Amino acid sequence: MMNFKSMAIAAMLVSASSAYAGDFVNLRDDLATLSAANGGLVVGANNPLRDKLYLNATSYSWLSGYSSNPAQLIATSISYTANAGAGVLTLLDYRINSGVELLPGIAQATIYDFVFRDSSDNSLVFGTRYINQVNNGQEINFLYRYGFEGFEASSAWLFLSDFDLRMYESGRTDDHSFASSVAFDGDAIRQKSDISVSEGNPYSGLYLVKTDATEYTLGNKAIGYYQAGEEGQAVVGGFIGGFVPTVAAVPEPSEYALMMIGLGLLGFVATRRKKQHLA
Repeated sequence: MMNFKSMAIAAMLVSASSAYAGDFVNLRDDLATLSAANGGLVVGANNPLRDKLYLNATSYSWLSGYSSNPAQLIATSISYTANAGAGVLTLLDYRINSGVELLPGIAQATIYDFVFRDSSDNSLVFGTRYINQVNNGQEINFLYRYGFEGFEASSAWLFLSDFDLRMYESGRTDDHSFASSVAFDGDAIRQKSDISVSEGNPYSGLYLVKTDATEYTLGNKAIGYYQAGEEGQAVVGGFIGGFVPTVAAVPEPSEYALMMIGLGLLGFVATRRKKQHLA
């Protein structure tokens, strides 16, 4: 079977002048219920010229020591093109979560957690990459990013290697089913795929969430993963801590008072020195 990146290259050869369809797609945050029919869930396509969620990565800079193994890729810089222009994702921070369990006692996966800055609009972009490491029939159907209540969010994905699997769809929900109508959850961003060693799809692509949050911090619940029982497996999942969006801290009134006192003292010292100099 031709993998997605091979299809992308073939499409480029057939239609070199065609622009890629994909970009960061804003996920609706004004619905009590989301469904594929009303556009609440953004659905991709297995063709780069039709996949609205796909970013075309044109070049990478790799973190030293991580570029030889496709399961360990950490990009410090990614240049991309999209239907609305182009940009560069610059790595700000990353975490590697190894030995992540899906079934009790089985170290099923490594999950990479990234924060980038997008040069196109200076926005923060959170990235997830799931590496399924055990050939035991267990798969991940949904990945999640948490902490987006009160923030705007846009979803996209791109390849880090030829072995990466695309993102099928995305939406603002914490639902774990394959239902076409799912409950809205402003805190959660769900990104659907099918990451399985036994099916030949062991790695996810780099799944991205862009936000209007101005800062990021560490939270106890940042990345979720779920097996939804598509081939009769156990319906099970979990979450790990990591990077979550936040805003710059606003000083407390007492801190304002201390700042004013400090400025006053600086002004007093500067005035005293000036008078001494004049004398």
